[in-house]
Amino acid sequence: MARIAKSGLEYFPFDVDFFQDIRIRKLIKRQGGKAVTIYALLLCLIYKNGYYMKWDNELPFIGSEMSGFDEVYISEVIKTCLTLGLFDKNLYDTKYVLTSKGIQVRYCNIQRLNKRMSRIDEYSLLDEPQCKIATTSKSKPKQGKAPRQVTPQPPAVPLTPTPQPPASGNNAKWLTEFFADNHSENLRLLCKNFGLGIDDTGRLRILADAVIAEWELSHTEHRDYTDWSRHLISAMRIKNRDASSKASDQNQQPSAPTSDHTFNGGFGGQDI
Repeated sequence: MARIAKSGLEYFPFDVDFFQDIRIRKLIKRQGGKAVTIYALLLCLIYKNGYYMKWDNELPFIGSEMSGFDEVYISEVIKTCLTLGLFDKNLYDTKYVLTSKGIQVRYCNIQRLNKRMSRIDEYSLLDEPQCKIATTSKSKPKQGKAPRQVTPQPPAVPLTPTPQPPASGNNAKWLTEFFADNHSENLRLLCKNFGLGIDDTGRLRILADAVIAEWELSHTEHRDYTDWSRHLISAMRIKNRDASSKASDQNQQPSAPTSDHTFNGGFGGQDI
């Protein structure tokens, strides 16, 4: 199978409402709390190489060796995950492949945030055949003229909101709900987690507007407000970290280029 380089992920976010997912609750009810460990292990194996994993007769042994649980138990957990829809059962029954639509959506979203090209060519469960990532087109220089060399400069961290295109549809409605007065305590906690002042919601709004602007351009959609807000917070955290890193680079090495996006996270909830 032909793939774009670096198809695997270094991280996939852990959502705080993971255990509220009805499928996870049923998995724990039927197979016990340790079944979550097996499911998390399978997600790690899948995302490490891309967005799916082929069934292998050695998989129960590998899972047993890595988790310490019996091979028979691991096989039963996988069967339950298929029954509950945590993995696509039809694709498993026909192609012996472990994946899901949620896994593929999350894979595309993370690759988009990392500004990497990625494709869903094989075993796609998405409405479109591949992940589309907006890229800046580069015009070919005319012959006889060498392209002008431009030294990249790190952008300054904005102190005031940068004008953004107006959000449309659900983005505008959910953005208003996100910053509503009845969410003030959650916003203060988010400021603390981001390393900002406890009431620095203005900075949160700048980060949110920047993320929404990117989503509007790439036509990124979400299932509902819960799914939307989880992805918003994850993207805001990455932008805030990168902005802080750039500000630090300006003080130490102004011309040093920044590295690719990274984030040390765990595994997701409803969108996994």
